[in-house]
Amino acid sequence: MQVVVETERLILRTHSMVDLDALHTLTSHPDVWRFDPGRQRTIEESRALLVWRMMEYERRGIGRLAVVLKATGQLIGYCGLQLCLLEECYELNTPEIEFFYGLSRNHWGQGLITEAGQALIRYGFEEHKLKRIISSALSDNQRSINVMRRLGMRVETCPCDPNWVVGLIDNPRQ
Repeated sequence: MQVVVETERLILRTHSMVDLDALHTLTSHPDVWRFDPGRQRTIEESRALLVWRMMEYERRGIGRLAVVLKATGQLIGYCGLQLCLLEECYELNTPEIEFFYGLSRNHWGQGLITEAGQALIRYGFEEHKLKRIISSALSDNQRSINVMRRLGMRVETCPCDPNWVVGLIDNPRQ
């Protein structure tokens, strides 16, 4: 496991298969899976997704990372930067990089995803020289919309689907 980013309270590191049980448990809470994927995954689906995400990071150098509490070593979620296509939307017919996350229900409301997101966006801009990072959420997912705003993103209704919003933040150095 490689540490990619550290913050005051968090370690963002690459995944390993030892993360499977903790990830499956935290994503099994209905409040967590409500927006992604909209249903509870089986352990087999969680295993396949973890393997795919690990391969994605190894192949691309970006992808999903484990969010770990620095004080305890407990895995409490995931976040990452992933390739995303907003076809026919926003006139962004080019590949985009999207910030995404999932967090244990017990850790909501503590600013942890905002902290992780700020560090990961800075990492994306400084280390990968990204021009822009986006995020997306269903329009009734107010918590995610609030995270986008705290990250400094412009939040707008997606013109091709009013059920979605898109947050955009440009690299201030480009």
